Amino acid sequence: MIRIMLPLAIIAALFFTPLFSETTTGSVTGETVTARTGQFYLADTVTCWRNMEFSVTDDCEPKGGMQGLAVAGAAGLSAIAAALGVLGLLPFVGRLTSIATVVAGVVTVGAMGYLILNLMGSSEGVGGVEWGAYLVGGTGLLTLISGLSGMRGR
Repeated sequence: MIRIMLPLAIIAALFFTPLFSETTTGSVTGETVTARTGQFYLADTVTCWRNMEFSVTDDCEPKGGMQGLAVAGAAGLSAIAAALGVLGLLPFVGRLTSIATVVAGVVTVGAMGYLILNLMGSSEGVGGVEWGAYLVGGTGLLTLISGLSGMRGR
């Protein structure tokens, strides 16, 4: 059951927690810091997926270039791992579906590492990285550990 809940927690954390912040300058508000969630990257892609257009090119491409593709990969593979985790409740299929959980954990940790390193190199620096990026990375690590445990038969 945990191999279903952890990938779903990754998706929820990607969509609803702030991953990074940026300073914007407006004529009325001056300089303000705006926190951005994963919806910044994934809004167009999710709209296309809802319309049964399973692509990450052209109009369906995530914002942010490679950072957006990394976040989309983490969300997509987590969704696949959660769906396969339901099949993993069957005793003879459980170990095979744990492989998808491991892959989702590895991709999520890698995507958040890539995102954090790129944000640290931006003008915002380390201060631009928000707590949601760490939460997603930690949940990805727990998903990886859970998948490895499932491969051992637990």
